[in-house]
Amino acid sequence: MGRVEFALPDVGEGLEEGEIVSWLVGPGDTVVRDQPLVEVQTDKALVELPSPVAGQVVSLRFAAGDIVKVGQELVVLEAAGTLPATSPGSPAVSPPAGPGSPAASPPAGPGSPGGGRPKAAPAVRKLAVDRGVDLATVAGTGPGGRILASDVEAAAAGRAGVPDQARTALIKNAGSAGALGWMEPGRHPLRGIRRVTAEAMARSWAEIPHLTVLDEIDATGLLSARRRLADAGIETTVGALLVAAVARGLRRFPVLNASLEAAAGGAGGAGGEIIVHPDRNIGLAVATADGLVVPVIRHADRRSLAELGAEVLRLSAAARNRSVDVAELRGGTFTISNWGAIGGRYATPLIRPPEVGIMGFGAIRPRPLVVDGSVEARPTLPWALSVDHRLIDGDVATAFTEYVTALLADPITLLAELLAADG
Repeated sequence: MGRVEFALPDVGEGLEEGEIVSWLVGPGDTVVRDQPLVEVQTDKALVELPSPVAGQVVSLRFAAGDIVKVGQELVVLEAAGTLPATSPGSPAVSPPAGPGSPAASPPAGPGSPGGGRPKAAPAVRKLAVDRGVDLATVAGTGPGGRILASDVEAAAAGRAGVPDQARTALIKNAGSAGALGWMEPGRHPLRGIRRVTAEAMARSWAEIPHLTVLDEIDATGLLSARRRLADAGIETTVGALLVAAVARGLRRFPVLNASLEAAAGGAGGAGGEIIVHPDRNIGLAVATADGLVVPVIRHADRRSLAELGAEVLRLSAAARNRSVDVAELRGGTFTISNWGAIGGRYATPLIRPPEVGIMGFGAIRPRPLVVDGSVEARPTLPWALSVDHRLIDGDVATAFTEYVTALLADPITLLAELLAADG
């Protein structure tokens, strides 16, 4: 079979380019078919590209941080059966790399000498999240220090009984190296999810005239409903109820479940089309160590309470663990941001093109509220809705939020529908 020149494939719908995040192999390494070769960040997700053949790595054509176009050659492999004989201990020789930005050697990751990102398959990363294991603390026993599922299980067994204090630790450890908001003084390349986020937000701000409305509601009924569900043996999260209420709002006001498609050469969408989507596919903006990731709950308005709760937890964990599937990041029609998960009250969320709306929620905390003419301390839920003012006017935005927040403030109707679907 001889030499195989492996090019960047279109791993997503309409993908044009990707960024090399890290090489999992180096020149001279022997690989098996389907062994991950490289991690590539697309505009949607981090993906691992497997080897098309078994054999040996001859050369890498790009370095970490390089942007590669679809169809450009990534790596040259020598297929098994055509490898030249070498004497034991002799170093593998890598011929000069071709055009592009050649990489002399792959960057090391944790689990291998030199530090960096742990080497682990997406399924193993998900397992680590499920078991509450930090991959940076696990010594991999797989090829090249790769972390296996058995390594994660062993680490989980060693820390059994340790309480999960992830949220507390997230804030407590801020200000230390590697923690939330930390960055060393100096220049840093704009790479990975942060580069993708920067491009999307710049496009959002430049293309979309935002209209934002915000307020807060009395969350007493919402918290009471959740407690009563728990007493009845039905575990759910506030996040799942937020998704359920917004999904029904989109069903009642479908213009917010739309996108704008500009005509060629049309400024600001002039001469384009409004596309109203038949499915309510809600994206969840999840904060990760590398930036925002937005997995999508499909058909959110047709999901039961149990299904919504499970999907919110699963997709949030997969996003933080960077194991979310590319397909789960496509097709969103509206986005929810829950910055209240770590605190905070109000914000002005930015719309993700080509969507026309995003709704965000702050932390539920006791705050002064007027109840029957008297000021009381009540748990309140802050919210904010940003819409594309080219399509959505203030009256529609207000009607939508009034409907959604009414469902959340007094969720009897919402729960009746959800429990009937569970039923």
